[in-house]
Amino acid sequence: MNDSRPDSPCIALCSTALGDNVCRGCARTFGEISQWCFMDEAERELVWARLPARQRLLRLAAACGVLLELDCEEGEEWGRLPAGVKFRIRDDGVLLRRGVGGEAVMADWSDLRRTVGWLSQA
Repeated sequence: MNDSRPDSPCIALCSTALGDNVCRGCARTFGEISQWCFMDEAERELVWARLPARQRLLRLAAACGVLLELDCEEGEEWGRLPAGVKFRIRDDGVLLRRGVGGEAVMADWSDLRRTVGWLSQA
């Protein structure tokens, strides 16, 4: 347990009540939010560990004008766009995209406008 953080990731901006599968406030899934009080410490730590990467996925999905949908493949969470394009950010900060043409890599995604176009072209 980390004594320097709150008991819950909730920041009182819950969007799952509006139908989002991933909260735009805390980045937890609906299932994680609804089960939080029933989780043991180890389960909560796993959720806490996923939140920073999800926050980045949430920002990219918002820049694309969509809500974040998550898929889990081989133990990794991927964001999914409505056209089926999947994206994730590796631990080293590299953005990956999976589409019809396979997997592609973008090392510098600081230009959000260019990144949105790149995500949409798969």
